[in-house]
Amino acid sequence: MEDPMSGSSGHCGHSHSTTNSGKMWLSLLITLLFCAGEAIAGFMSHSLALVSDSGHNLGDALALGLAAYAIRAVQKPTAGRHTYGFHRVPILTALFNASTLVVIALFICIQAVGRFLHPAPVDGALMIWVALAALVMNTVIAAALHGDAKHSLNNRAAFIHMAGDAISSLAVVLAGLLVRYTDWRYADPSASMLIALFIMYSAINIVKDAADILMEKAPKNVDLEALEQTIKSIPPVCDVHHVHVWTVGEGMNLLSCHVALPHACTLEECTCIIETINRRMHDEFSITHTTIQTETDGMCALSECRLGPRGHEHTSGHNHHE
Repeated sequence: MEDPMSGSSGHCGHSHSTTNSGKMWLSLLITLLFCAGEAIAGFMSHSLALVSDSGHNLGDALALGLAAYAIRAVQKPTAGRHTYGFHRVPILTALFNASTLVVIALFICIQAVGRFLHPAPVDGALMIWVALAALVMNTVIAAALHGDAKHSLNNRAAFIHMAGDAISSLAVVLAGLLVRYTDWRYADPSASMLIALFIMYSAINIVKDAADILMEKAPKNVDLEALEQTIKSIPPVCDVHHVHVWTVGEGMNLLSCHVALPHACTLEECTCIIETINRRMHDEFSITHTTIQTETDGMCALSECRLGPRGHEHTSGHNHHE
């Protein structure tokens, strides 16, 4: 016997906190213009650090463009085969952006090793002025993107790009000062190597987070054991199994599970139980979408659960907090 029904607590919703895409597009334009100038200055001054920083800036421009597109894409309505909408687009762009950072970092490391083996003369003064301009630009853009970096992996990838560039520019300034006043030629490749290591460290963390979401791991902030105990503590629930918790996109955590109930529960009681589970999942675990199937098939281990002669019953409840 199967009785489909729907239990919903419509008092809450999920939010997708994203940076205004206009900021992304403006930052992209400024970054592209500066990137071209920095590359020219790098070749003129023979500074690997400046050329490396311009390459990083080019990666930033790509990152900002993709991040701006992702913000627009996630706002598209559900259509056709896209039953979850486009909430995975920001995760994919974050993964791509972080992966490009890893490639850029590896390239910078290779070039820096070459410079360590074969040092070249560098125009320290030009390095300093161009890097100072880059430091100001990247700091301003990073500050503009910082507010939403805590709430979105996509925005965090874009912010890390720009914050990394700001730190990279500072390293180039310091390298330029060393070259200018001490003529230490290893300052330039040393700064490049430090830039590469910082970029790689930041990027790998984003790659891990994006991969966890794409592998549909449970969110880091959800304690699965505590979640199951919470469901079991709701009377007259006897047991819970087949528990799956995953994330589709930012602020969109999902749960599906089977809940064992006494056979004596009426349809109205099952509805009430599902609504209670939905509410507590949202309030205590930030889960906004649930699919709960109730069972009365002898699975209850507690003595107070008494199953009748009708055997196995299911009642499915679906919830989507909006």
